[in-house]
Amino acid sequence: MHILPSLNGLRAFEVAARCGSFVLAGQELGVSSAAVSLQVKSLEEHLGKKLFVRKGNRISLTDAGEEIYPKLARAFGELSEAAQIVRRNKRTRQLVVSTLPALSELWLLPKALRFREQTGVSLDIRVQEDPIDFEREAVDLRLTYGSTFYTEYRQIPLFSGIAIPVCAPAFWEQYSDPEGLLVNVPDAKLIHNKWGPSFSSEPRWSDWRLKAGNRTSDPSDPGLIVSDLSLAVSAARQEAGIALIPSILVSSDISSGSLVSPSAINLPMKKDYACVFPNARAENPTFKMFLNFLGLN
Repeated sequence: MHILPSLNGLRAFEVAARCGSFVLAGQELGVSSAAVSLQVKSLEEHLGKKLFVRKGNRISLTDAGEEIYPKLARAFGELSEAAQIVRRNKRTRQLVVSTLPALSELWLLPKALRFREQTGVSLDIRVQEDPIDFEREAVDLRLTYGSTFYTEYRQIPLFSGIAIPVCAPAFWEQYSDPEGLLVNVPDAKLIHNKWGPSFSSEPRWSDWRLKAGNRTSDPSDPGLIVSDLSLAVSAARQEAGIALIPSILVSSDISSGSLVSPSAINLPMKKDYACVFPNARAENPTFKMFLNFLGLN
């Protein structure tokens, strides 16, 4: 019979590997960094393998550490989710949905309102930037762009798509051109996306201009720069300029006539928007109902 390692040692290793620091791991676990180091050392002795390379206050995973960390991360995620299911017995008709700002108003909110009306399930919608901590924040479902931060979780593509130029009808009346190449739109009227450190910003006007055959692809005037696509859409509605937006996020605006897409030139998005969740949530009836409503199950 195999003797299992100490659960405290395994937990200390998992948190330290995720945080990249014994100090931060101690803060999360409510113990000293020395206690974390001692628990990890005991685990290493049990396994007969070094799990971290220690250089002063810095730590990095060894090959053995790299091998076992993903498995432990998944296992502790499953244990945490199992505990959350028990704690949620009195509110099984509620889901916590975390979403990127761009998806919250432009894509999720109309669906969430219909889902609530049709099922009576309460949705706790949290608008957050990546990355989030599923365990600490008790999140059931994350809607994000790509899945770089969540490789250990289940992932379902929401949609891929193309980015299109959009602006208010009155704006296009002022700056229109017959071929939709935007040659009359001043650089100062281009609305740019700058997503911050978590992502490489896209779609970009320089890429669009290259596709349109414009040799001077980089705008001479930065125009309006925003960190959120929903803000870019709002600025376009208010005739502040023209924005590059994934078409699925502005379909209702175009149908209602509040925005127009004046050009046939588009850019493919480099990644899919994705639905990410802990594996243990997949069999929860309320969770499955929501996935079915979104057409993801």
